[in-house]
Amino acid sequence: MTTIKSYSLQNGEKRYQFQLYAGVNPLTGKEQRTTRRGFKKRKEAELTLARLKLEIDKGTFRKTIAETYQDVYDLWLSSIKILFQRVHL
Repeated sequence: MTTIKSYSLQNGEKRYQFQLYAGVNPLTGKEQRTTRRGFKKRKEAELTLARLKLEIDKGTFRKTIAETYQDVYDLWLSSIKILFQRVHL
């Protein structure tokens, strides 16, 4: 269970923060956590927390498959080919 905590800025203003467990990184096997801070109202923090939990459940929070150098190279090569085709028209 994630808890929302309050903290005070140097000027005395109250803000809210939370830290959320986001699963295990399949590449490294390490836990992933995300921290969000700076919410002026507790309700804003609760709403953001709910949205992040939904993204984690859907699997859209972070990309789980790392791109290889070959993937990057193929993407670059195809974009260069398209660029040269447009130039020579």
